[in-house]
Amino acid sequence: MSKKVVWIVGASSGIGEGLAKEYSRRGALVVLSARRVPELERVRSELASPDAALCVPYDVTDFAGAEEVVSGVLAEVGHVDVLINNAGIDYKDWVRNTPLSIYQRVTDINYYGNISLTLALLPSLRPGAQVAVVSSINGVLSDKCSSAYAAAKHALLGFYDALRAEQPELIVSVIVPGFVATPITVNSINGGGQTYGERSEASLTGMSVDRFSTRAVDALERHRPLIVIAGLTERLAVRLHRWFPSLFYRIVARASPEYENNNR
Repeated sequence: MSKKVVWIVGASSGIGEGLAKEYSRRGALVVLSARRVPELERVRSELASPDAALCVPYDVTDFAGAEEVVSGVLAEVGHVDVLINNAGIDYKDWVRNTPLSIYQRVTDINYYGNISLTLALLPSLRPGAQVAVVSSINGVLSDKCSSAYAAAKHALLGFYDALRAEQPELIVSVIVPGFVATPITVNSINGGGQTYGERSEASLTGMSVDRFSTRAVDALERHRPLIVIAGLTERLAVRLHRWFPSLFYRIVARASPEYENNNR
């Protein structure tokens, strides 16, 4: 993988940080993007090859700035072999508590924020380049208190499936994580815009980021279009949703939410 250029958006923590470290261990030149500059610099300092990394601060909701940041990266590294869109915000609340403004906020980050950079980089991608996005099990199925998050993650599947169909010279991969031990729920918002402020049980007991990242990069190198990396419970839920949807919906209707954010 020496000299391969991998650009990871949402690289300041969690899955993005893990993927950056895994690609660096495999010899890639890694471009790190996120809003938090100190955290980007921390991640770079912890890479296997910090000198073969570039920190590029970027807010994915700055849609008008996507072409400018792409031009800056290309001026520095020449081309991008792998783009991984990983920016996202978690959301948990009941539909009845969630105004349209919250759906717009979540969609701006989790959907438009991911596809805008893809669109800006697309003209420069060479045949064989890879575009990947980190979706979620909630991008395949929905449960209680997940409407805004699940809707945006479902939309990612639709966009990248269409891109794959239209441009077969590119490698397009959608990564579908189950529960991974990251701090994503700390900044999860509810219908009032308040943050959850703590780790959920699932985010504490989920698959380790290192294990997830190793499996994800292995699958990306095999050019798999849909990469589901999840525990047994999540994998069973996906199969149940696909083959026995009525039973799945009955089970979900009786289940308690993973965590409730509506009173925070």
